[in-house]
Order: sequence, then structure tokens, then C-alpha cells
Amino acid sequence: MRVLIVFIITAVYAVCFTAIKEGLAFAPPLLFGGLRAFIGGVSLLLLVLVFRRPFFPERRHWTWTVVLGFITTTFGFGAMFLSPEMTGAGIASVLGNTQPLVVIILAAIFLKEKITRGKTIALTFGLIGITFISYPALTGGGVFGFSGGMLALAASGGASIGSLIIKRLNAGQSLMTVTAWQLIIGSIPLFLISAAMERQTKVIWNTEFVGLLLFLSLVGTSFTNYFWYWLVEREDVGRLSLFLFLVPIFGLGMAALVLGEKVTLLEIIGVIFTVAGIGAVISESWRIRISRFLL
Repeated sequence: MRVLIVFIITAVYAVCFTAIKEGLAFAPPLLFGGLRAFIGGVSLLLLVLVFRRPFFPERRHWTWTVVLGFITTTFGFGAMFLSPEMTGAGIASVLGNTQPLVVIILAAIFLKEKITRGKTIALTFGLIGITFISYPALTGGGVFGFSGGMLALAASGGASIGSLIIKRLNAGQSLMTVTAWQLIIGSIPLFLISAAMERQTKVIWNTEFVGLLLFLSLVGTSFTNYFWYWLVEREDVGRLSLFLFLVPIFGLGMAALVLGEKVTLLEIIGVIFTVAGIGAVISESWRIRISRFLL
């Protein structure tokens, strides 16, 4: 069941990258990111009321909720929405999907999670895979600005740190509340910075933009953030993050099925490497669970 949730989340993430790129034609990036986070947070608060969960985080959780909001939402969303305008798709794909590498290293340092053989294989194959998948864009002569690449890397880093904070926080029954408030708190600086720097750019409130915004806010933020954090609390965060290597594969599949784009031999090789890496970590997880059951 948890593996299915991970696959759904990664598929949604793949759609989100495309939705962000499409939506930037109608709104400035920081305001767009702020709207996504705020609407996502408010919708989760409504669910908090429906499920009769605590409306505000516990006192002991407030500090980390604010930190989570600034790092994951303000910093992470800000970098995520700014990077597509400053770099090419290949660079964004590679650097934006290095979260597993960052998480595994930080989890080993701060959470004492072991860097197992399965993780090492999955990490190596995953990095090779997304490099192959992104190769056509990397060599296509697009705009590969240094600042855009660093922003893509920063977005990945912000999400990685957020996963570690949630793991240490162990919010339990307050998880939905914490997730909602960190999105709302994190959206406020995005609105303020946008008001100062993007005042010349207006939002085009047409049907397409509203549809993209609602999808990103409700499905791509409320659903994915909450269930990702729910999984992080229950699983080895390093092993879980390796599934994010599937995001470029789902994106590639959608481009082929929906847009009719051809899949190259290099991309097929990249998919094989990535799937093999994910298979290694799934196999290791099953072996661990079977051995625990037998003991």
C-alpha cells in the first residue's frame, strides 16, 4: 500500500513540473508559488476541521513548523518556481532530482540511518539514469544559466531538509495541522517579496491558469505534502527518497503518451538504469521485512 502511495506521489510530481512551466506564462514565479502554497495550506486546514484534528500545532511543534515553512515552502518553492526561467530542462531535471543524494547523506549524519548496499546501488543507478534521460536537453543548446542550476539544486535541498525535519518532529496526530500551517506561513514571505519585485507583472486570471493553480495547490501540494510526510514518519527517509528518481520517468512517459514525443535510445537506457536502482532498494526493503518477520 505504501509503495503504491509513493508511485502516485512521484507521478503527481512529474505532472507538477509541466504545470509550473505552463502556469508561468500567466503569473510571475514568486506570486505563483505563494498562491500554490497558500491555497494548499488553507485546503488542508479545512480538512483539519472536517476530521476534527487540532486546528493549531502543539506548542512544542510551532518553532519547527515555522522553520519548515521558511525552508521547504519559502525557500524551496521560491527556487522551484524561479529556476525554469533561468536554466534548461536538462539541467533542471538533473539538479532538481538530486534530493535522494542530499537526503541519504543528511539522514546518515543527523538521523543515523545506514547507507546500505541497496541504497548505494539505487543512488548510483538513479543518478546515471536521470543523466541519460536528460542528455538530449543537456546537449540541445538551450539556456543553462549557473543561477538557474543553483536554484534547481536549492529547491531539491529545501525539500530534503524538510523531510528530515518532519522525521525528527514526529508530529503524529498533528501532522496534517503542521503541514497546513507550514504552507501558509511559508507563503507569506513569497507574497511580500513578490509585491516588492514583481509588481510590474500581472496575473492573467483565465480558465487555464486557474485550473493549473488548483491542480498544483490541491493535488500537487495538499495531497502530496501530507502523504509524503506521512510516509516519512513511518519509513526510512533515505530509502523512501530514492523513489523520487521515478519523477523524470513519469514525465518522459507522459510526454510520449500525451504529446506524442519520441523516446530515444538514451532515454530508454536511462529508464532501465533508474528502474534497476529502484528495484534494488525495493528488494532490500522486502528482505529486511522478511527477516524481521522470521525473527
